[in-house]
Amino acid sequence: MLQAVILAWLLLGGGITVCATVRYHILLQYSQGESHSSFGEMSWVERTSLSLLYLFILGFIGGISYALLGEVAYISLFVSGALFLCSLFILFAVNAQIRLAVRLRLKTMELMRTVVNAIDMKDAYTKGHSEHVQKLVALLYEHLDGTAKAGIDKSRLMDAALLHDCGKISVRDGVLNKPGRLTIEEWADMKSHPLTGKKMLDDTCFSDISDWVLYHHERMDGKGYFGLEEEDIPLESRMISIADTYSALTTNRIYRPRLSHEEAVEIMIIASDSQFDATLMQSFLKINKRILNNIRP
Repeated sequence: MLQAVILAWLLLGGGITVCATVRYHILLQYSQGESHSSFGEMSWVERTSLSLLYLFILGFIGGISYALLGEVAYISLFVSGALFLCSLFILFAVNAQIRLAVRLRLKTMELMRTVVNAIDMKDAYTKGHSEHVQKLVALLYEHLDGTAKAGIDKSRLMDAALLHDCGKISVRDGVLNKPGRLTIEEWADMKSHPLTGKKMLDDTCFSDISDWVLYHHERMDGKGYFGLEEEDIPLESRMISIADTYSALTTNRIYRPRLSHEEAVEIMIIASDSQFDATLMQSFLKINKRILNNIRP
C-alpha cells in the first residue's frame, strides 16, 4: 500500500513536471518571437531554469525506479508528496508567467495602436491604412517561398508594418490633408516622416525594426528617399513598400478616388523593375484578388 501511494505521487508529479517543461518551452518561444532587440535572446537564467526542469524530471524517474526496485519507508512518502507539491507549484508558476507575457504583449499592441490612431485622427482619408498595410504584408509573407520565410521574423515584420507611418505624427495637418500638389517645402516635410519614425522607435524596444521603417520608401533603382538600392534595402522594407503602395492606390485619398485592383496591379507591374523587388512582386501577384478586396479598410 505504501509503495503504491509513493508511486502515485511520483508518477503524477513527473507527469505534471513534463507538462510544465513543455509549457515553459512554449513560453520561451513566445518570448523570443514577440520580444524585440536583446530581450529576444534566451538568457542564462532561462537556460539554467530549463536545465533544472530536465534534472527535476530525471529525479522523478530515479524516484520511480527506486520505489519499484527498492524497499520504501515512510520518509519516502513524505519526499514523494513534497516533490508532487513542488511540481504543482512549478506548473502554476509557468502558467502565471505565460499569462503575464501575453498581457504584456497585448499592452504593447495597445500602445502601438494608440500611435496609429493618433495618425488616423490627423488624416481621415488614410484611416485604417497602417492596419491595411499590416494585413497585406502578412499575406505577402504567407506567399513567400520557404527560404525567404526562414530569414524573416514574422512578429517583428508585423510590428514594423503597423508602425511604418508612425513618423507622420509630426507632419503638419495642412500637408497631410492638402488636396493639391505639394510645394517643395511641403514635400520635404512629408518625406521626413520615415526618419521621424526611426527616431521615435530608436529609444524603445522597437529599435531593431526602426531601419525597416526608415527605408520603406526606398526604390530598387536607388531613387527613393535615402538613395538605397537593390539588396541594400532591408527585405522587410521592400515588403512594406509593396503593401504600402497597393494600399495607397486602392483606397480613397483626398487628391483622388481609389483605383480598382486591376488598375493598381497594372501600375505596380509597370514599376516593378525600377521601384519594387521583382521576386517579391511575383509573390504578391499570387495573392487572390477576392482576399485582397476583403481586407480593404
